[in-house]
Amino acid sequence: MWKRPFVPYLVVAACTVAALSASTAMHAMWPDWRWHHEPLHSAIEAVGGLVAIAMAMVLLHTHDRSSAGKYHALAAGFLGMGLLEEFHAISQPGNSFVLFRNLASLAGGIGFLLVWKPHISDRGSEQRWIPLIITTGALSLGTWFLIFPEHIPEMVRNGEFTPTAVAPQSLACLFFLAATGRFLLDYRRSGQYDDALFASLALLFGLAEFVFMYSIPWDNRWWFWHSLRLTASLLVLGYVSRRYVQVVSDLKASLAQTIRAKETLRQSEGRLRLVLDERERMAQDLHDSTIQSLFAIGLNLERCQRLASTGSQELGTQLSTAVAGLKSVIRDLRGYILGLEPTISNGRALESALASLVSDMNDSHQLHFRLEVNPVAAERLTSEQAAHLLPIAREAMSNSLRHSTAQTGTVALQLHDGSVRLTVEDDGVGFAAGTVRGRGHGLNNMETRARKLGGRLQVISEPGHGTRIVCDLPQERNDATT
Repeated sequence: MWKRPFVPYLVVAACTVAALSASTAMHAMWPDWRWHHEPLHSAIEAVGGLVAIAMAMVLLHTHDRSSAGKYHALAAGFLGMGLLEEFHAISQPGNSFVLFRNLASLAGGIGFLLVWKPHISDRGSEQRWIPLIITTGALSLGTWFLIFPEHIPEMVRNGEFTPTAVAPQSLACLFFLAATGRFLLDYRRSGQYDDALFASLALLFGLAEFVFMYSIPWDNRWWFWHSLRLTASLLVLGYVSRRYVQVVSDLKASLAQTIRAKETLRQSEGRLRLVLDERERMAQDLHDSTIQSLFAIGLNLERCQRLASTGSQELGTQLSTAVAGLKSVIRDLRGYILGLEPTISNGRALESALASLVSDMNDSHQLHFRLEVNPVAAERLTSEQAAHLLPIAREAMSNSLRHSTAQTGTVALQLHDGSVRLTVEDDGVGFAAGTVRGRGHGLNNMETRARKLGGRLQVISEPGHGTRIVCDLPQERNDATT
């Protein structure tokens, strides 16, 4: 059962009958007609050769594993045919003129015949040497016969082609017609457009060689086989154009896909950056807020432990403070888990938060801080500045509590040279900058927050003279907020 439409088979049959009928009728009606026009003949052959070479390049770059071997065989045939047609186009009428035409037809026929090899479609990667071999052979033969024309046998005698000239055309005709049958069988199995096209090309080339065998130079049958080959060249040109349009379309689609992928990658990178920034912010906040609160509570509990052994009435007060602190830490953690965070809306809110922080420190520890806030300085702060200054103050106070053994300290928010300055200082033991090994998370976090605000953080300390931490905000940013 035929599984494919009959159209290609009908076209092949119709073309065969029409070509043979037209050739026979033209010769019967004008048996003595001659038209010697060498420039037109050379132009047709040159164009046909270039089109054949272009077709070979397209076939060699066709990515179809199932037909790779077949395409390489066809590419070899088109390459050999195209190169020898160019030699034919530049040669003068005579023996070499006919010989190059015969060799071109034979090279094309051999390439088309190779599609019958049973393993050609399964092991196409091993056939890549065929185009190179045929190309080398065509160039070598063409150069040899151009340089040594005396080695060419007689191709025309008494105005007619000799058997030596007709024999290669006969073989080429048989090869092309055999390839036509193979492509029709392939079309029956696959229904591919390419198989139908190659069957038509093989038929046109085969009919052209058949007509050539019965023609004489420059008669009507001579020009008729030219028209058949020109028709085949037009089909080839259409195939090449179609492939070109397809390649351009694929490139556009690939470019659009690349642009979309780039945009997706950019968005993913942006989301990842946001996640990392948020993670860094949460780490800073947890260290500067929650961990410091837990540390303070731990100190309270240690004090409660000592008071428990003395039976002091202060034990209840300290336990109440520790419980309140734990509840506050739990609220902060719950806020982080839910994606919320304690917000400081402005400088006034920061002033209240600093007052609460100082009160908690003074109620729980021997180190007592004094708070000094300039209302004008507080008014100049944005919500972002206020939100970062509170953790800086908390971290600095916590460091004083842990390391300074100080008795008193000061937390100040003042104006300095027109800009806002946060200062946290104590009267503790201090330290020499060169004796400190490494930098803890606390100091790094404070400096990071200061940089985010465009400000500068300084740590000033000397042994026996306490420690002073200063955060200066840029004047231009404060002025913009007034």
